[in-house]
Amino acid sequence: MKGNNSSFIWGMLGLSCLIYLFLDSEKINADENKISNVLKQIQNNYVDSIEINSLIENTINQTLTNLDPHSIYMTAEEVESSMASMEGSFDGIGIEFSIHRDTIIIVSIIPNGPSEKKGLQAGERIVFIEDELVAGIGIKNQDVIGKLRGKRGSRVKVGIKSPQDTLTRFVSLIREKIPLVSLDVAYEIYPNIGYIKLNRFSATTFNEFKVELKKLNKEASIESLILDLRGNSGGYLDQAIKILNEFFGNNELLVYTKGNARKTQKYFADSFGEFKDGGLCVLIDEGSASASEIVAGAIQDNDRGTILGERSFGKGLVQEQIYLQDGSLMRLTVSRYYTPSGRCIQKPYSENQEEYFAEMYMRDDSPQADTLQKFKTMDGRVVYGGGGILPDHVLKSTNDSLPTSLVYLYTSEFFNNFVFDYVDMNREKLDTFEDFQLSNEASQKILEELTNWIISELGNSNNQNTLQLEIQENKEQIIERISALIIRQMWGWPKMQIFLNQNDKIIASSLSLLKD
Repeated sequence: MKGNNSSFIWGMLGLSCLIYLFLDSEKINADENKISNVLKQIQNNYVDSIEINSLIENTINQTLTNLDPHSIYMTAEEVESSMASMEGSFDGIGIEFSIHRDTIIIVSIIPNGPSEKKGLQAGERIVFIEDELVAGIGIKNQDVIGKLRGKRGSRVKVGIKSPQDTLTRFVSLIREKIPLVSLDVAYEIYPNIGYIKLNRFSATTFNEFKVELKKLNKEASIESLILDLRGNSGGYLDQAIKILNEFFGNNELLVYTKGNARKTQKYFADSFGEFKDGGLCVLIDEGSASASEIVAGAIQDNDRGTILGERSFGKGLVQEQIYLQDGSLMRLTVSRYYTPSGRCIQKPYSENQEEYFAEMYMRDDSPQADTLQKFKTMDGRVVYGGGGILPDHVLKSTNDSLPTSLVYLYTSEFFNNFVFDYVDMNREKLDTFEDFQLSNEASQKILEELTNWIISELGNSNNQNTLQLEIQENKEQIIERISALIIRQMWGWPKMQIFLNQNDKIIASSLSLLKD
């Protein structure tokens, strides 16, 4: 009986919320009264004790889920966390940390931040925050963030231990505005060819991009650019348009949006772009979505550059943020966006959201005329819509098919701890990024340790030779991944990206196209 009552409540509230969202304005007041009455009756008369606020939030979630995969509800706490990422900054002490063996480890220090000013260093342990012991108590990442972040100008005291010293020193830090960069790295990857990688489109992305593009133009006189949007799940539409504007002349159509309750809005380039004539390659994969697809679609449809990689995710829905009184919000889909040729690259969706988000792992990237819609670029080339941006050159990642043993190794806590311990013990011996390379002796020792661990975890009397063979066949990739993580921990994300780019086949293909 209780299950039937719950179903009835969900049905009534879901229906009420849908009515509230979609009926014309003359009926809104009546529906508000109906919703209030239903909630009041549940609160006053329901057979069991019930948390009404939780019920309301669950109902809103369910209602929005029934609309499309990207209309969502966020609590006030979720809004605060998300906004920090998208607005490009937060108030804190300026460190990047990781939790290893139940201890908070400083991985890197953000330049010019409070921690650098007070002499904190990578590799040191945070054992106290204020007067609370935070080592060996099972603390989680979110708990650390909650304790270290706070209002700008406020103080926080941390207890620091160095691996070389058993004493704890206490440091008082004043929280400051800490930037969250959306540009991973920008550098001259080959003479007169620049490379820029963006990890999202936040409120500061265009400014970051513009600064680095100007620097590449001034210092390297770049004639071509590789724009890497792989794994970039999108963000703000206006940032994508501003970046696109750098590549186009006056009055060229970049993207347009339209929806049932929104008029068609077209976005055109102006004449102020600074890279209108240079060679251009854009890299995408199945993790490239939304704003990334706007950029790739505009460049492809206008024949402005070449798209390489794997078919993008396929998100062509535009969300508008609607704030509610308690600080929560709805991200409600209000329109679809279309590339200049008229493509809506939103892939099909149904009520099964698990299938929707898992689709990218099971897809076939070959163009199928019976499932994808055909469109024409400005130069008359055929491009496809209805399911992401299909690159001009489809190139699969080398990590798409790994043996089970390597997947197990790479995702294990042992692997990350192994890298951390290596850096922790050899930090003083690791001089500069430019000179770093694991010796043959070190590489062999690492492979032996990893092989022994894999056999201890997955081995039996029948498969030990197979496991050893898999490690040997993939030893170059394993050492490359170990090296990348060492570089990441010692010199930061940008240097790791530069290192990984050296053996990236998709980047090599881009360079070949741009050199021709």
